[in-house]
Amino acid sequence: MNTAKKIIKEQGIQKPDKKEAKAEAKSRKYLILIIVGALVVLGGIFVVCYTQLRPRAILTVEGPAANGETATHTVNYTDSVYDIYQMESMYNAYGMDWDQTQGKGTLSSNAKKQIMQNLKQREVLVMQAEKDGTVLDDAEKEEINKAVEEAMATISQMPKSIKGLSESDVRASIEKQRLAEKEKKKIIDGFDIDDAKLTAEVSKTDYRQYTLQYYTISKEDETSDAEEKPMKDDATIQKEKSDMQELETKAKTAEDFTKLLTDADNDSKDDNTGITYTTRNLLEKDEDFADEATRDLIKKMNNDQVSFFESDKAFFLVKMINNNDPEAYDNEVKNKISTEENNQYQTYYDETLKKQYKFKVQSYWKSRVTIGGITA
Repeated sequence: MNTAKKIIKEQGIQKPDKKEAKAEAKSRKYLILIIVGALVVLGGIFVVCYTQLRPRAILTVEGPAANGETATHTVNYTDSVYDIYQMESMYNAYGMDWDQTQGKGTLSSNAKKQIMQNLKQREVLVMQAEKDGTVLDDAEKEEINKAVEEAMATISQMPKSIKGLSESDVRASIEKQRLAEKEKKKIIDGFDIDDAKLTAEVSKTDYRQYTLQYYTISKEDETSDAEEKPMKDDATIQKEKSDMQELETKAKTAEDFTKLLTDADNDSKDDNTGITYTTRNLLEKDEDFADEATRDLIKKMNNDQVSFFESDKAFFLVKMINNNDPEAYDNEVKNKISTEENNQYQTYYDETLKKQYKFKVQSYWKSRVTIGGITA
């Protein structure tokens, strides 16, 4: 014992200070508490971030793969956001007030059902494309680049910040849609559709198109609230007839028939006379343009001819662009064939293709997703 005390004394080692030891222990305790607290906070942040940012599955689809096994695709909420945005934007154009329905109104509910139907069908077509080896070529990918650029230009700044509307998310959605459309066309091409028969069912007479440019002013008092608008007074009608005849004189020497108005506010209406400019694709079967006698006279015009007409309710200064334009007829033929293709495809999808797949709509879609919140 004495030897030990001697060694301590020679080495300059002091006895432990009880107060210092107690303070050090207390400091270690606080440090441990701080570390534990920090870990709890970080854990909480992680949980919140994971809850908010983790993929939210809304649909799973199972179906046949190319190797004969079963393939499974999972559609996440972010995969549907651009579809929701487009649906909301379409209804917004018709004045839908999503705030009033809060995602629970009839329109919101129906829109949600339609979006899910579209997602199911698109995913089936994408899985069919993978099974068949259908891919997008370079030209189609270039078209997608343009489509993405146009889409991002139409999305307002606030929705762009929503997860699912970033450029990469929109691109993924458009790519999947284009691949689905290509696979759908591939399926349709396999149908036995008689294009010639359908073409023959479209009347060339009814769909003969007269392409017009014209100026007009009504003889009726359009400021009246009456259901059947009264005619303007005789002095006003004569003044407007004179204005139209002056415009006819001006048109004879003008280089551009479309630029005869004094139109500072660019609303296609003359600032001084009230004469308006517009165009019309007049069909042989149309009955809602001018009156029958005036229509008959217009249809007799030659291409590039300019003529002044007075109908029972208006004045017209007309330039005939094409008195036998095939546009309306060609469009009607395309529409008829397209309608038949889509009808046959939908029957095939409902009765054959869809039955090869199993769908499970996830609870997040059912309980958490509402339509109307993105653009409102």
